[in-house]
Amino acid sequence: MREYRATEPSTPGRRASRVVTFLIFLLALAGCATTSSSRPSGDEGLPAAPAAPPAPQKNDVLAQAVEEVLLAREQARLGLIVEAQAAWDRAVALLAPLAAQDAQLAERVAQIEAERDQAVKDAELRAQGDDDQDATETAQVAVLDAPEPALDPALLPEVGKAAQEVTPDYPVVLNDRVYAWLEAWSGRLSGYFAGSLERSGRYVERFRQIFAEEGLPQDLVYLAHVESGFKTTAYSRAAARGIFQFIAETGRRYGLASNWWLDERADPEKSCRASAAYLRDLYAEFGDWYLALAAYNAGEGKVRNVIARSGRRDFWDPANQRQFRLETRNYVPAILAATLIAKNPAKFGFGQVQPQAPQPFEVVTIPGPTSLSVLADVSGVPVETLRDLNPALRRHSTPPGYPDYLLKVPVGAATGFAEKLAQVPTDQRLVQVEHVVRQGETLSRIAARYGVSTRALARANELGKRPKVRAGMVLVIPDETSAAAIEREVASSGSGGRRATVHTVRRGETLGKIASRYGVTVKQLKSWNKLASNTVRTGQKLRIASPQRGVRQDETQVASKGTKTRAKSSSAAAAPSPAAPPASRAPAVGGTTYVVRAGDTLWNISQRYGVSVAELKAANKLGKSSALKAGQRLKIPVRTAEATRSGAAPAGTGSPRPAANPAVHVVRRGETLSAIARRFGMSVEQLCQLNQIRP
Repeated sequence: MREYRATEPSTPGRRASRVVTFLIFLLALAGCATTSSSRPSGDEGLPAAPAAPPAPQKNDVLAQAVEEVLLAREQARLGLIVEAQAAWDRAVALLAPLAAQDAQLAERVAQIEAERDQAVKDAELRAQGDDDQDATETAQVAVLDAPEPALDPALLPEVGKAAQEVTPDYPVVLNDRVYAWLEAWSGRLSGYFAGSLERSGRYVERFRQIFAEEGLPQDLVYLAHVESGFKTTAYSRAAARGIFQFIAETGRRYGLASNWWLDERADPEKSCRASAAYLRDLYAEFGDWYLALAAYNAGEGKVRNVIARSGRRDFWDPANQRQFRLETRNYVPAILAATLIAKNPAKFGFGQVQPQAPQPFEVVTIPGPTSLSVLADVSGVPVETLRDLNPALRRHSTPPGYPDYLLKVPVGAATGFAEKLAQVPTDQRLVQVEHVVRQGETLSRIAARYGVSTRALARANELGKRPKVRAGMVLVIPDETSAAAIEREVASSGSGGRRATVHTVRRGETLGKIASRYGVTVKQLKSWNKLASNTVRTGQKLRIASPQRGVRQDETQVASKGTKTRAKSSSAAAAPSPAAPPASRAPAVGGTTYVVRAGDTLWNISQRYGVSVAELKAANKLGKSSALKAGQRLKIPVRTAEATRSGAAPAGTGSPRPAANPAVHVVRRGETLSAIARRFGMSVEQLCQLNQIRP
């Protein structure tokens, strides 16, 4: 399915000029008087347009819209296309009431929408062209753009007799154009069609069932022979993808997600249901299956324009045929011919083709992003089989942001799957993801693409204080847990000494070798990373704690006397100040509730709230395992007055004492001091005091 738009060439200079012009226009509108509220006498019967805001409010709305557009462009430049699209949408929503009464502003709103759609399409093309190695060109370029096939009178009697013996469940006209395509499919294009027939066996019965459920003629599923040859990897020059060839924009309209991690246009069942819904809408508008098919190929706007010019709702009318592209003129008769052959292949010389058998499957729920290699180990199914059953997955893992992703597995593999997956620690479910740097890419752009910070990406790849990348360099992309750990370590590390890091296990490495490299013990490594055995996998992330920060004696053993000395001489996080000896620890009582965030550990939570790990465990009835889950609620015990005098939080407040190595929070747009204080469980006064700012 293709849609065509006439767009002028765009250069950075021209885009910048349009940006400035657009912003000047909006700002100029802010100073203009509001439009008159009087209406022409002929409009009494029309619904009233939304009332425009008063002038002061209008100025605020325009300024806010400008801010959203600027934000969208910056996010798009950084590769954050989902966030950019949301910002553009907010700008459109802000301007819509004003645009309803201002034709010039309505035109500008249309430009914002066009800019948004083009940015999304460009991002899709870049991602698809650069990174989707499974995508293959569809047959349309070679077949539908070729001259219309000529009818061979010598073959007509045989082909015509076979066609008349087939009865599809929707009207299929038999004319010279359809006969010519019957000859083409069974003659010079028989190799292509035989392959398509073979692949269709895997899907066609399920597709017919879906079309029947959606109230459509079941034989319409055979349009996939022309669209893609029943290839899930089919990808056209118009950026349409999958068996039913949706472009990203139309796919989203019919519920198909399309992003860096996932492209549901390649999901056979979801795209089939979307195709049925789209065809149903097209038939409802045009009342004719041939025009509906033409609109599926050329876009409904094109068909509307053709009908408006000719005044005839007939695909075959010569006046209409002249207005359609060659591809669309070929598309409809090619589908009708393909339908006749697919209904009875043997009558058209395809009796030797053996269709692939359907592949039954079961569905399991994946609670978070997980590498396919891990899922293969858990299910006992090869990675290649998982990829084949789940063609919508574009990367080597299930996507982030989908807490209950449904994964297809072969029948029988779902038994015991959830229990086995639960035994894999959350921080070991994502194995190493690598990115090969391309010409012109920067570290910040790569980081934005994978949703990690530049700092975390640089630290994970040991790029030094002034990180630079070059084309051909292979970067390890830290997973969410590792990236969060790196950020915490950077925020809490002192200015001197060795900083904590995250080590990616390489082929052939053992815990002993890794411990020796970093000057720690195997026991420490196992404790820091919650390992039950000495076994590690290639690509696994291991947290290496910094000796300088001082390791709590009740958590792990120190590696050596030298390490122990450094721990004692480090910052106040490791030992109390000699000038203020601590009072005896009072028992923890009462308390507040803390919601665990991704990357949190009992250790950093205990440090934030001035209690011990043992007290946290006791208050929450935690066993030997200290594994936490994002969203889990923990009771934070607080101390009596005696403990308060020694520096702990007052009873009943749940507010943490200022930590020796506080976390660093980057203020986001719209955040307030009170909101940040609530997030970190402290008062505004404490937050201001810690950052030396006036409340």
